[in-house]
Amino acid sequence: MTDGELLFNQIFTRWINREGFIRSFRRTSLTAMKEATRTIEKENARFVDELMTDPDLEKLFFDKAAFFETMPPDKIVEFMTQMTVSQAQIAVDAASIVFAHSFVDGAVLDYCRVTALVAPRDWESVIDQRQVPLSDVRATNYEQILKRKLDEFFAQLERESLLRKMDHLFARCKPPEKWSAMHGYVFDRERLEKLDRYRQEVIHGNGPVQALADAGAEVDYLMRVTLFSQGLVNLRYGLRLDPYYSVTGKQPPPVA
Repeated sequence: MTDGELLFNQIFTRWINREGFIRSFRRTSLTAMKEATRTIEKENARFVDELMTDPDLEKLFFDKAAFFETMPPDKIVEFMTQMTVSQAQIAVDAASIVFAHSFVDGAVLDYCRVTALVAPRDWESVIDQRQVPLSDVRATNYEQILKRKLDEFFAQLERESLLRKMDHLFARCKPPEKWSAMHGYVFDRERLEKLDRYRQEVIHGNGPVQALADAGAEVDYLMRVTLFSQGLVNLRYGLRLDPYYSVTGKQPPPVA
């Protein structure tokens, strides 16, 4: 394999691993949530019972009896349990989105690197204004200078948003309008932007983390951005996956 083909295959192998990782995390968490709900409900019931029966807590409340008439103990237990479980669900969903987004961000950057390995001159337009010392011009050829400037550019691009990386990949691959690598999947930049803002709010926001209407679908959409990007590179540059490498993580042995 060439360097570009190897990286192209490595990204897909990484996707297989991370896709399974996220799905296992979500499936295990959601299954455990059912048992945890029963345990939490019992703990909350004991807590409320102590509030009702402990004489030392009488002086802590104003008209405790009237409060429990307005808010029956079973309703309090139900409310407390729902709050805890819903917060746990939001945490699982938020963690899934953050992890998936981080993976996709790295994968799209690597797909950009793949295109630069295959056709470095396709990136000339983004670096043609960068200064090159005369000493470099004298000591090296154009291809070496181009590679060095691309390395500098990708180090900068790594710090930019996923959307910016996708824009660069689209600019190199130039797919037809409404093109898709997968049946039933349409790339939606606005949806990706919303998920990017959600991730930023989870990591950097000061307010409570909001619930997602269908987190499972959003995680699936994010992970499919990687496959869509893979399709873009295949469309423009013709790179393909090696099934042997996908299964083993190794390059196939030479044919005798």
